[in-house]
Amino acid sequence: MKTTQDVVAVEATIAQQEWTAAFGDVMAQVADCFPRRDSRLLAREAVQAMLMELERRNCWSLAEALGHGGPHRLQHFLSRGAWDHDLARARLAAWAAGELTKEKAVLVVDETGDAKSSTDCVGAAHQYSGALGGVGLCQVAVHLTYASARGHALIDRELYLPADWAADEERRLLRHVPDAVEFATKPQLAAAMLARARSLGIAARWFAGDEVHGGRELRRTARTLSVDYTLAVKADHRATTRAGRLSAAELARRVPKKAWMRMRTGHGLKGDRHYDWALIDVIADEAAAAEHAYLVVRRHRYTRELSFYRCHSATPVSLAGPRPHHLHQMEDR
Repeated sequence: MKTTQDVVAVEATIAQQEWTAAFGDVMAQVADCFPRRDSRLLAREAVQAMLMELERRNCWSLAEALGHGGPHRLQHFLSRGAWDHDLARARLAAWAAGELTKEKAVLVVDETGDAKSSTDCVGAAHQYSGALGGVGLCQVAVHLTYASARGHALIDRELYLPADWAADEERRLLRHVPDAVEFATKPQLAAAMLARARSLGIAARWFAGDEVHGGRELRRTARTLSVDYTLAVKADHRATTRAGRLSAAELARRVPKKAWMRMRTGHGLKGDRHYDWALIDVIADEAAAAEHAYLVVRRHRYTRELSFYRCHSATPVSLAGPRPHHLHQMEDR
């Protein structure tokens, strides 16, 4: 007769076997990105170590977890190892999107900052980082995430080089920054990643990002790639409507009371999150018959704080269900 402990042990064994098979499948996706067997095996070990529950993850802690005599093998692999980073990135992006693919998948661009102790690190400078809660000495990277109802995964990244750092030839030479890597704004980095995702055939109709990425340049790139988008913009962002060219804040003040729609937008520690939303028709940046452009306004239920989003869709959209008639009348007030 099987006990509860026996059942748990069997289930744990099956789960471990399934995980081992899945991990082997992932590593097989990038096997030919490593020209040498030793570098391929070391990459596998490094990834396994990074998945362990460690307090900190660096070459020293990873080497200790793997039972190495020191961090030197991992350090050499990361700094001088010969392997095709770009091909590995593309293979893993396609694999992740294939595993998570689902209708209504979304590509999300965001950035994060990692604190550094010296400006000798590539791209390290005193700059804003949301992760640090302000300005600090850090590296900032722009990331692209594939998100669906099945989960989400980072599928691309670009290190941001501040203009001063990118123009410093001596530092570039000492840190082995390729000549082809030049200064690019964060929206330009996001546009490059969005184009790569499309070139890989990654299926996602929508693209989302925060205020840093809500400028005209990235919006134009998304339309060129036939990707619909929702990008945050500032209160002073100006959009053209039938009532004229007005700021987002001015347009929000003209929304009739009955035009606001309360909707659940997620679940937090204190329960469901509900906001009031309004959808305003605007004229697309480059008007075309097949385009539908909107300014979406989100209002906090209690603080009344407003957030604004510039949206574009190849087909008409609404906040929920049939398009409310009174939203058509907003621009004429």
